[in-house]
Amino acid sequence: MKRIVSFLMTAVMLLTMLCGLSFESSAAKSTHKITKKNPAVVIRSSFATCGYSDNWGGVHTAVPEKDKEGYILYDVIIWEDRINLYKFPNDVEHNEKEGFDFSCDVSTPSGLKKYVEWRESFCLKSVPCKDTENMSKSSETLRDAFVEFFRVVDKKTPSKNIVLKYSGHGNIGYSGCMNVEDTKIMLEKGVKIFGQKFALIDFGTNCQSGNTDYVQVYHNYTDYLLLSQFDFGGYGWDEWDYEIYKKVDIDYCYGDMFKVGSTIEQAGKSIVNKSTERWKYCKKDLRKDKLKQSMTLLDMSAYDDFMPEFAKLLYKNPESHGSDVYALIKKKGSKKLQNLYKKFVIYYKDNNSKEILVWDKKSYGLTARTLIYKLELSETQYTYNGKARKPSVKVALTNGAVLTSGKNGGYTVSYAKGRKNVGKYKVTVSLKGNYGSKEELFFTVKPQKVSVTGISALKKGFKLKWKPVSGAVTGYQVQYGLKSSLSGADTKTVKKADSSGVSVKKLKSKKKYYVRIRAYKTVDGKKIYSAWSAKKTVKTK
Repeated sequence: MKRIVSFLMTAVMLLTMLCGLSFESSAAKSTHKITKKNPAVVIRSSFATCGYSDNWGGVHTAVPEKDKEGYILYDVIIWEDRINLYKFPNDVEHNEKEGFDFSCDVSTPSGLKKYVEWRESFCLKSVPCKDTENMSKSSETLRDAFVEFFRVVDKKTPSKNIVLKYSGHGNIGYSGCMNVEDTKIMLEKGVKIFGQKFALIDFGTNCQSGNTDYVQVYHNYTDYLLLSQFDFGGYGWDEWDYEIYKKVDIDYCYGDMFKVGSTIEQAGKSIVNKSTERWKYCKKDLRKDKLKQSMTLLDMSAYDDFMPEFAKLLYKNPESHGSDVYALIKKKGSKKLQNLYKKFVIYYKDNNSKEILVWDKKSYGLTARTLIYKLELSETQYTYNGKARKPSVKVALTNGAVLTSGKNGGYTVSYAKGRKNVGKYKVTVSLKGNYGSKEELFFTVKPQKVSVTGISALKKGFKLKWKPVSGAVTGYQVQYGLKSSLSGADTKTVKKADSSGVSVKKLKSKKKYYVRIRAYKTVDGKKIYSAWSAKKTVKTK
């Protein structure tokens, strides 16, 4: 019974969408163009609810349109004891060639067996699972199953416009039955399989996904993120009309959102717009229970600019945890932060209107949850000393807490190999729970300061000697000039690590020159320098 109620809530949850205020940014990127050769490939997952009954029809009818120009749909269905990937043809139930003969009585054992065999003929891959409703038992299995499904889809289509859509109830972990750590592993592997980030992750039918913790978890893996902020997803039609339902139900119309010649960003906005159309047919129920509904489309390319700045504001206002993001920015944020918000939140609508429901308190779709305020290394620069370097990591939250590391802490740390010689090294911080995903920090090991062993005058020049430094450097730079500040000085590069001297000629005669030297190493096309040596002086002959 609990499953049936959950299913009904989920189904009706799609009724929840938006028609009021709208934010839109022309500065948001227009990437992921949809073409015939590069369609939107949607991997939609949902639970086989209603007790996981084998005669559940929603497995193949929820989204009738499976293929069209610019759009391909795969269904992932989570059954009680397995998770399956399906590829159904269009309008499969009424398709004369592919459809099932429903004159067969599926209420009988033989009829049901025929129906199940027909449905499973469209299954591309099945992964057994002991109990998909028990997260502790199923999370890892479901994670690996999705990764396998990604490989199947990648082999079947060359498109890189991959859309993940989850239709159902659940928590912040993907598909409602996967924990956050396994979700991150699944998405990271998916990005590697498809060769780039997901174009869109659509949580448009999830209750209360419009939180900053969702953003932190998914930001590394998608270019666009669609979140919904429902007070409650279950509400009903004022008057049921199947023809209207077909026109305004987002799942029923999902294929229409992805048009050849448009972009994934435009498709995301179309999903928001289409979702809002249902509200006017559900006004009585929405008003009766004062059910606020909103939907937010985020451009994740703006995440790195917006979120750290917002985290600073939240850190200074710890009492604002749980408040509306934009309301807080309008009240206490700078103009800069407001502009960053509008680049980040590129489209938004809600049902706050005289026609539908006047909200008692204005909000804008994103709720502030605890964020990472500071993620930093104890040291970012070292000088070579022949020993491997290992800076510590500090992770502070906007609520004032500092996370501990380790197996039972809030994050784990892994270091690049080596870290002894001169170079640039990566530190990977794997954040647990709802705090985000893998983050990368970097530190450098600089060459030792060069020790000058002698300088002597030459005719219209000088000769500089030094002790070669250790640490696998690339070479040396000698700087010289007539001013003690060495402003406007010339530089001579010595491209041998074992060099111990160089002669500089064609200078002015009988002039006092100031000279200094430093070592360098070229890493990824950029030079890492030591500190300059002490200045020496010499008068040319």
